[in-house]
Amino acid sequence: MVLPIPSRRRTGVVLALAGVTVLLGSAPVGAEPATPSIPRGMLRIVDDVLGPQNPGFWNPEVSGTRVLTPVEPGVIVACASGFEPTISCSTIDRRELSPQRRLVFIDVPAIGEPPLRVWIDVLPRLDEGSLGE
Repeated sequence: MVLPIPSRRRTGVVLALAGVTVLLGSAPVGAEPATPSIPRGMLRIVDDVLGPQNPGFWNPEVSGTRVLTPVEPGVIVACASGFEPTISCSTIDRRELSPQRRLVFIDVPAIGEPPLRVWIDVLPRLDEGSLGE
């Protein structure tokens, strides 16, 4: 049985659209799936931490998270994702079960560049100073 002309045309259009969808929508063989982006505001560990001992700490052209308070081995810095400039950072000590310590920031003016955001731990620790005595 031969289909009427409008049905053949409709079938041809559907087959052409399906073929184009398969060709354009398929990933190359062996391609890695795209990594999903981290949701905005979720903490992510940063590995570009610059300390005051680093020569690029005060250079605005060097990218990185500037932390003025010393970061000891075993302590990681985690910042809120999805914001430019970063709005929240904290330190987490992996050596012991201690809560994360929130860092505060100071924007240091830079000539001809956006200000440098420098993170500082200003809260006294329980084992330091007058609180530990």
